[in-house]
Amino acid sequence: MKRVSYFIPVVVISFFYLFSSFQEKSSIAELSEKIINLMQYYVEEVPEEKVFVHLDKNLYAAGDNIWFSVFLTAGSPDIPSPLSKVVYVDLLDNEGNLIQQRTVQVDAGHGFGDFKLDFYMKEGTYQVKAYSHWLKGFGEEAIFQTGIEILEPYNLRFQPTVNFEKIENGNLIQYIASITAVNRSLQPLAGETLYYELMNRDRILKEGSLQLDKDGKSNLDFELAADQLNQVTAMVLIQKENEEYSISRKFLLPFPSSSMDIQFLPEGGDLIAGFSNKIGVRAVYPDGSPIQIKGSLSVDGQEVEFKTNESGLGMFSFVPQAGQEYVAKIEIEGSRFEKKLSEVKTKGVNLAVDNSKEGLLNILIQSNNFQEISVSGEGLLVVHARGRIGYMQVINLSNGVTGARVNKSQLATGINQVTVFEPDGTPLAERLVFIPQENGLKLNLKADQVNVNPRGKNSWKLQVDGAAFEGGNYSVSITDANEAPYSINSSIISYLKLESELRGRIHQPKHFFGDHRDDEGIEMIMLTHGWRRFNWEDVLNNKVENKNFIEQGINITGTVSPKSGGKRGLTGGIINVFSKGKEEDFIAVEYGENGKFIIDDLDFQDTTLLTMSVLDKRHKELVSLELDAPLAKYVKWEGFQSDMRPFQISPMLRDYLENAEKRKQASVAFGEIQTVDIEEFVIKSDKFDATEEEITRMYGKGDASLKPEEIGGFEGFRDVWELIQGRFPGVRVIPDISGSPTIRIRGVGSVVAGGSPLILLDNVPIDISFASSIPPRDLASVEVFKDAASLAIFGSGGANGAIALYTKRAAGIGDVGEGVFNMRFPGYSVAREFYIPKYDKENSPAPDYRSTLYWNPKLKFEGNMANIEFFNNDIVQKYKVVVQGMDKFGRLSYLEQDINP
Repeated sequence: MKRVSYFIPVVVISFFYLFSSFQEKSSIAELSEKIINLMQYYVEEVPEEKVFVHLDKNLYAAGDNIWFSVFLTAGSPDIPSPLSKVVYVDLLDNEGNLIQQRTVQVDAGHGFGDFKLDFYMKEGTYQVKAYSHWLKGFGEEAIFQTGIEILEPYNLRFQPTVNFEKIENGNLIQYIASITAVNRSLQPLAGETLYYELMNRDRILKEGSLQLDKDGKSNLDFELAADQLNQVTAMVLIQKENEEYSISRKFLLPFPSSSMDIQFLPEGGDLIAGFSNKIGVRAVYPDGSPIQIKGSLSVDGQEVEFKTNESGLGMFSFVPQAGQEYVAKIEIEGSRFEKKLSEVKTKGVNLAVDNSKEGLLNILIQSNNFQEISVSGEGLLVVHARGRIGYMQVINLSNGVTGARVNKSQLATGINQVTVFEPDGTPLAERLVFIPQENGLKLNLKADQVNVNPRGKNSWKLQVDGAAFEGGNYSVSITDANEAPYSINSSIISYLKLESELRGRIHQPKHFFGDHRDDEGIEMIMLTHGWRRFNWEDVLNNKVENKNFIEQGINITGTVSPKSGGKRGLTGGIINVFSKGKEEDFIAVEYGENGKFIIDDLDFQDTTLLTMSVLDKRHKELVSLELDAPLAKYVKWEGFQSDMRPFQISPMLRDYLENAEKRKQASVAFGEIQTVDIEEFVIKSDKFDATEEEITRMYGKGDASLKPEEIGGFEGFRDVWELIQGRFPGVRVIPDISGSPTIRIRGVGSVVAGGSPLILLDNVPIDISFASSIPPRDLASVEVFKDAASLAIFGSGGANGAIALYTKRAAGIGDVGEGVFNMRFPGYSVAREFYIPKYDKENSPAPDYRSTLYWNPKLKFEGNMANIEFFNNDIVQKYKVVVQGMDKFGRLSYLEQDINP
């Protein structure tokens, strides 16, 4: 592996002691030097990357496009990553199955791409994950993940609502569910039978059916044990249209009071007797949703009151006394209960940090009996941000109190950790502080003239205000604000500076930043959320590592082996590689006696043809070649946790889905042919050679054919039958859990009524169960024979029709000759261009119901100004504009604005 140089700005470390004052290094000096050296290693050898993905929106309909922009940062403070040049963006269903994957080329910490959703996409909650191979080596918690909803407009025919009444009877929780259901015309589903399931992530707890009355209403009364409700539990209502198709809607059950997690968190970690202790309060349900509570604490006959805000957070202060137990009295929704605080300690360190002063961080350190911890009375204060030390000071607590005033300009923006050590290296007290970005760049949208006429043109400008702006990467989405029923809770700032660093869910994190920055709210987050990106024990024991490598291009790995087998092994040799990517490249790589090789830092788009010639010193050309699977390819995400989200119908959501259905109808009626202006180009022609076609059709061309690669997300279908379901007129597929579905082709003269069609794999007859095991990604074409003329060649075997499956023969390794191999290998994904109609130059008869009106993943600036031009759809009256990005120095910017003329 090539070592990649990595630069992080040098930090000035403030020392309030002199090493020269020691004849022999004291333990505190040894600790200081150890921390400095280990932190330097951590920063230079194991720099962390983080990735954020800006999506054009978070609600989609089947058949839509998902447009995204990728931002990759490294180090502390976050700067555009000079490390990885490859980021993988995955679209997964809610069971962790990979639906689509994009391999995004990253330049200066930025890249972009898209997913095309299939018109037959299954409705539900999906997850977008993004990571570099290096970033993934820091663990699951380092990977970017966000949930999106993909809905099917047809399912508007089933619109239920549910209201729950909860009654707690000890360990039994009774629920009364009041159910109302209407159709797409908002008329009651009178007399319809619905099915229900009570379920959590692990299993179905109860199931049954219910009957709706003439008003489309019904009540369902059921009981569950409280210990079954310590995780997210839902009632799923199911409308079965027929045995093949059903619509399900999920509604989350209210949590019982016994499932609440209420924590009292002392500022430095422990309650220390005799000093004013600041206590953070966090109240959440098992899914991380906040709880607003109020309560009090009896201290020396006085009541100290506290409450949590809409984020479930609060704080209060009191002076605990030795030997006392403190019990908080808590009230929520009329219920009262008690919770004991942690034990009061007579020995330890009380840490008090004041972050309210502009430019200064004031730290007060108090201790009882510190000389029982440190004979010299000395300790070490360290302030750092993911390894970047901003401040270090030897402290003396012989008198029980000391402090420090830290200039915030020395500290990295974002989360910093304040830690007090004893001389042997044990952290005695620590807490997090947030240092805001004071010299940030402000985005200003200049939309002086707003045109809401159908297909009217808008010309706006985006201005970046701030010192030393020299360009950067910014992405812009403009959507129809009347079709945005779900709000976006995260921004590039809230994710990279807050969410990616902390354990636990943060309620509406983007609202803590921007023009109305909530410093008090951020302070409560610092008191109540642990840091998940750093562990002192691992650092001090030199256990910080990353087993993954840094990808700076497409990597191909594999193994050479003797063709004849036998006992005589390889002696090593050379592989010559010819690739046709952006340009024709010749590469030579060596391999050793084990036959392992790596071809790294390749740069090519899409799937490309490679020709490899292998020469071994002993076996010459008599060798075999085997490639490893692409680095990030998988079928199911290991350890995936599904996301339980409720169904929430609203007038805005109805409008969105009705317009999505109109988009689909327009696409079918008018096609998806679009005009794109391109610059001057040169056409080169090659003579077509029929022998190069990958598919050999012994029985001729079918009456209808399908290329899986033309279907968005084809890799994610379980089998070929799920892939073709609903795509061939007259072909009916009835699924079966055994993997052998029933298939009927209408319009053929069946000898045996209801018989199964003939199944062919590369012209060879096979049974249905074997065909079910073929991954759709391995198929080049699926063809259906049903006309009498085309079926005649099959004789009586084709009486019930025929389905021919053709595999990608050139997708694997083709042995061209001795020691010469051809293969196809996936490169960077090709990002499509976002289509913007030009209604000042064209007059398309197709209706325009676009939800995303403008998407630009890489805005071009002249100076500090960029132009934004787009044309309306036929219905827009209100716009939602989201701009986010970072400049070349890593300064982050976010703008969200509704424009309602």
